[in-house]
Amino acid sequence: MKNKKNHSLHSKAATWLLGGSMVLTAVVITACSSSPTPNYYTISPKVTPSVNSTIRVIEVLPVGLPDRLDRAPLVLQDSNGKSTVLDNERWTSTMSTQLRDTLSAGLQQKLGAIDSYSSGLAGNNQPLYRVSTDFSHFDIVDKSNINVAVSWVVKRQIPPTQLQSSNAKVITNAGSQLNCRIAFKQPIDQKAKKLEAIVSASSEAMSQIINTVSASIVALDSNKKSVINNGVCS
Repeated sequence: MKNKKNHSLHSKAATWLLGGSMVLTAVVITACSSSPTPNYYTISPKVTPSVNSTIRVIEVLPVGLPDRLDRAPLVLQDSNGKSTVLDNERWTSTMSTQLRDTLSAGLQQKLGAIDSYSSGLAGNNQPLYRVSTDFSHFDIVDKSNINVAVSWVVKRQIPPTQLQSSNAKVITNAGSQLNCRIAFKQPIDQKAKKLEAIVSASSEAMSQIINTVSASIVALDSNKKSVINNGVCS
């Protein structure tokens, strides 16, 4: 009789444990299924091709970016320097990759050139213009503007076969490097939806950067002084 009673108690305990585990599993599944789906954004600048460009090959290197910004989630800052990471509002890649790919695509479209870094292609006997870029700021501040500060170096590399040509520019390779920097604030439209306005302002900021960098490349190609707004080249 005692054995039957113990068996009954064990059965009830097992049933209770099984039921408890099923409840726990249901809670975990419900918690996972209720997690919000992230929204993804990409920077899409508007670029007008240059009709006078003779540049055919560029090489856009990976950009420098502070660790505080180099992530996929959008990062907002207030005027006191406090940062808020929006885990469910994301760029389609890390910010440094987003900036490099946007700069590369924009310069290719603007100049009618190919990027040998991303494509693996190289122009036959064409001067190559290598662009290295460092963003010290691309900060979304107070939801009112994007603070941008960027420096870049453009280096011209002449193929050995062209060094023997009759073109004075490529024989001497005079002025083979430009060092530039700009800083500006890109306003964020306060009447538009917050995230859409931030992405739009980011795209407009990159449009200005692409136009300025491309102008410096064209100036180097022509051995002319580069004059840029909100910055300097030397």
